[in-house]
Amino acid sequence: MFSPQKVESSVAIHIAEITRAIDRNNDHPEWYLKRARLYLASNKIEAAYNDLKTATAKDPALGEAYFQMAKILLARQEYQEAMKMMMQAKAFNYYTPESEAVLAETYVGLEMYDRALNHSSRAIKLRPGEAKYYVLLAKSQSGTGDTARALFNLNRALQRDSLSLPAFRELSAIYTARKQFDEAFPMVQHGIKIQPQDGFWWQQLGQYFLNHRQIDTALVSFNRAIELEPEYAEAFVGLAESWYRKRQYGLALENFLKAQELGHELNEHTRWLLATSYEWTGNRETARQHYIFLTQKYPENPRYRVALQRVSMPIRRPMLDSLSTRSVF
Repeated sequence: MFSPQKVESSVAIHIAEITRAIDRNNDHPEWYLKRARLYLASNKIEAAYNDLKTATAKDPALGEAYFQMAKILLARQEYQEAMKMMMQAKAFNYYTPESEAVLAETYVGLEMYDRALNHSSRAIKLRPGEAKYYVLLAKSQSGTGDTARALFNLNRALQRDSLSLPAFRELSAIYTARKQFDEAFPMVQHGIKIQPQDGFWWQQLGQYFLNHRQIDTALVSFNRAIELEPEYAEAFVGLAESWYRKRQYGLALENFLKAQELGHELNEHTRWLLATSYEWTGNRETARQHYIFLTQKYPENPRYRVALQRVSMPIRRPMLDSLSTRSVF
């Protein structure tokens, strides 16, 4: 029978030994779970997921296998499926500080921030020295609009890990949303240095340059974000606003529409830019519909009312004088 004590330390050798054991009909569910852990350590995600499914098929009460599948699904942003796996793990009494963290992150993904608050708080109580749990709590608080507490907990995360990229990520997002671009900039620089293939950092850098009216540099940054993550809606919003600032309204409109297609929900600012892009490219009726919405939702802002009046007026077309039917000669 396969004996773990005889296996050498190499992950590949561990996998090979477990595979031989399974091939010799020693295919207990625990071996699939052990091999899945090794596959995960080797970043062989699909192989790990297949072993975890086999493990739960052979032993439906194997709680850790459901937990490991939930982590994989969470990384894929398949939040509903991840939640189902976590419920199975919980049903079979699998419980750790990290399971609370995975539940918290799943609820953040589902935008159920009140539930995320509960689970991230529990994770911190179980393991108060873990920086990433404070970041999760901060994400939950940001989701409820409580950015003051979020900033407090992100600083607590940095006290435990002064170079925590997840903490820098959330801090830069909060500072950018608050238009505190100079405060976000050092974190964005560090993020690009450590994770140059992550589109988020390039999008944040684009926002910094856009705010400082360095439009061409902002365009380069937003395009880099899209190159790395072609379905990054917020990068298309940044690209659209950059073209808008250059008065290239057709290009601005094209990118606003792409951002919406990818899930961007219009806020007051982006709806105004979209509406004016429609107007300046000649689509007055669609612009009018957006101006109506803005006027009704934000009646205190007079520019929306002025814009609505402008596009509601008929266009005066120049009249060509016809030649007189009588000749003066």
